[in-house]
Amino acid sequence: MIKRLIFLALLPAAALAQEPIYNPDVPEVFPVWHRVADFAPALRSVESARISPDGRVAVSASKFGPAIRVWRVADGTLLWEKDQPSEVECVAFAPDGKRFVTGDEEFMVTVWDTQTGNIVKRFEVDSGLDGITWSHDGKLIAAGSEKGDVLFWNADTFAPMGKLNVGSTVNSLDFTRDDKRLAVAGNSQTPNPTTKKTDYFGFVRLIDVGRKQVIRSYDGPVGSIKSVRVSTDGRLVASGGFDNVARVHELETGKLLHSFAEPLKIEAVALTGDGNFLVTGGHQRKITFYRLRDGQKVLEQPSPRTEYLDFSADGRLLLTAHEDSGLLSLYLMQSNLQHQPDLYHKLEVKYLRNRDLKKR
Repeated sequence: MIKRLIFLALLPAAALAQEPIYNPDVPEVFPVWHRVADFAPALRSVESARISPDGRVAVSASKFGPAIRVWRVADGTLLWEKDQPSEVECVAFAPDGKRFVTGDEEFMVTVWDTQTGNIVKRFEVDSGLDGITWSHDGKLIAAGSEKGDVLFWNADTFAPMGKLNVGSTVNSLDFTRDDKRLAVAGNSQTPNPTTKKTDYFGFVRLIDVGRKQVIRSYDGPVGSIKSVRVSTDGRLVASGGFDNVARVHELETGKLLHSFAEPLKIEAVALTGDGNFLVTGGHQRKITFYRLRDGQKVLEQPSPRTEYLDFSADGRLLLTAHEDSGLLSLYLMQSNLQHQPDLYHKLEVKYLRNRDLKKR
């Protein structure tokens, strides 16, 4: 079994992500390591964390002891850290993994060299940033602000490429694979003259990146939506937030396919690369897996309160960021190949370059 795990870990990420190696009924999740990633003396929280495209390093962004930390995925070794003047809210890798970008409450966007920790570029915006992402083709950086703007920059020159206001706060963003559209989520706040209070509504919207226009809104959200993800095949958009509900819509039609109510607020959602499961995390101290073909809850993994979820490009690893504890955790998505010997041998022949296998 160990030999098989090593073999799978060496497969090209893009290729492995396309192979049906996982249990389609119930995910098999194995903890790899846990690390403290916020060292504040009292309150602690890791606001965001991402795995590099090659799966070798991870970056975390912390809140109360504000810092950027880069970790070696294989064993959780801290490679470098940089203290920051204020809370760091969001982080995203460039597609080549050589750089990553962060947004913070100092109203700054910072591009970092992943290996050295040197700052490549730093520039100011007009509000705090709650979400940030890098396009798959590497050409654009997009961020969501606490003024409700979606901001775009050229990822090489860092020149502004336009902005679009979509609400009061934008918490999360995710490009479609062709980078032509961008899913965004957040909230809109409107003063109510009758009640003298503020009406507070969540939203999930789809933006045409070229035209900088909202082309679709997804029905259902009530409270602020904290997380949005587009499936690898571009068919689904998943969201979750402070109305305690995770939803899955058809990206193209806006049709609601699934609605999963939870007892407490949801902070993060993710979709497995094979499209079999929706994963949620939040205030109820569990990471929950829902099987999408029939809408069944199939696994609850105990955890501290969860702020962020990120799968590696090959789908093998799940990185989780946590508040309250300030923990950063890594999980292995165990393959199901022990029950599929024919598939294992097929993949062995397909991907290994061993001399003896070439004779088969």
